[in-house]
Amino acid sequence: MTEKRALIVDDSKSARVVLSRMLQKYDLAVDTSDSAEQALEYLKAHRPDVIFMDHMMPGMDGLEAVQAIRNNPETAEIPIMMYTSQEGELYLGQARASGATGVLPKKIGSTEVSKILQELRLVGGADAAAGIVVVPPAAGLETGVAAANGEGGAPAMNGDATVDAVRAVATSGAATAAATATGSTATARESIPAATVPNM
Repeated sequence: MTEKRALIVDDSKSARVVLSRMLQKYDLAVDTSDSAEQALEYLKAHRPDVIFMDHMMPGMDGLEAVQAIRNNPETAEIPIMMYTSQEGELYLGQARASGATGVLPKKIGSTEVSKILQELRLVGGADAAAGIVVVPPAAGLETGVAAANGEGGAPAMNGDATVDAVRAVATSGAATAAATATGSTATARESIPAATVPNM
């Protein structure tokens, strides 16, 4: 079976480390980028199975990067989760309008990550459903991320206690679109040698 690969795009090293560790528990190979511009350069030669995109970054922000990825036929079908502390219906609408698959809070536990990966069909799961993944963002981003990476003397992050459930929002139209994207993506993706963009 071809190894699944994730790309994490975030200017925060600690945030990249936290999510990388959780994804690697599910046997995903992880590449990272510290800017949207660097991620777009990476995508010229590589096709990850999912992208986790921060919103607020120097230079091009996450939503602008999502639009650029969607406008490129070579990368348009890659699922993109906004990996952010942003919250609220307004932001969720903006993210979807830009082409994001869903929203993932940075303060999250491995159980919820497992559910998300099942929704995206990147790991096995009998209850995996084809839908748009939307996880309500939680407060305390900086404290949680810093603690998970041993910074600032903050208390250890416990995402499992903070986030009780991952909800899949799947209208009939969204489910159809997701199923179509899954089929077309399976054909378009190729096995690409591992290449990690160095953290900067």
